[in-house]
Amino acid sequence: MPRPRPKPNSTPDDLAFGINACSMALDAGYAKSLLYFAETKNERVFELVEKAKDKGIAAQPVDVFRLDQLSGEGVHQGVLVRLRDVEPVDLRQVARDAGKASLIIILDRVTDPQNLGAVLRTAVAVGVSAVVLPLRRGALLTPGVHRASAGLSFIAPVAAPQNLAMAIKTLKEANFWVVAAAAGEGSQSATSFDWPGRTALVMGSEGEGVGQLLMKESDFSVALPMDPRVESLNVAVATGALAYLWRRQWPG
Repeated sequence: MPRPRPKPNSTPDDLAFGINACSMALDAGYAKSLLYFAETKNERVFELVEKAKDKGIAAQPVDVFRLDQLSGEGVHQGVLVRLRDVEPVDLRQVARDAGKASLIIILDRVTDPQNLGAVLRTAVAVGVSAVVLPLRRGALLTPGVHRASAGLSFIAPVAAPQNLAMAIKTLKEANFWVVAAAAGEGSQSATSFDWPGRTALVMGSEGEGVGQLLMKESDFSVALPMDPRVESLNVAVATGALAYLWRRQWPG
């Protein structure tokens, strides 16, 4: 009798799969247990098993069907970990501790895990102070995000306030300037924009862009100059370009 295929949405949220994601989860202290393909020949998987044992974390050999089932047939590379809750950072504390140059990225209705994972990788690379995600109407830290970020989601400073409008109010009170990524009337070229040291960069979804409420709360809007045949960039690509433009002006 053939084994049933896992349901498309059956992947539990409390796990990460893939070698890089599992390694980062172990290093960051978020792994509770590790499951690996019993017949693996991959030396990197063996290294993760030893790392887990050294940390006193149970490492269980299982068949590949179990890994396929738990990962929703994702690319697990023969290993996955069960996770403790990933603790968000306190946005108010981040704002209080911010120095003269501090970049915070606010994601408005960005729902694709691949995009969120890529943004988190950029956030760690650039050295942002926080990535702000809404508790609703956005992507959360799911297995797909951990995979897409190569596990950097476990060290990226993620904040999850009740709503983004209140987050912006908190940041303005801490002398952050709010810059929305939006083309159209009133937008400045991002390449010639005078980026504030304390910048809260608001990025919207590809389909809807930044919502009207957050646009009203923004102090500036910027757009990347593009060939007119290109309607828009992927939000993760655009975030990376804008974050590095800010970093170019504030290299410290």
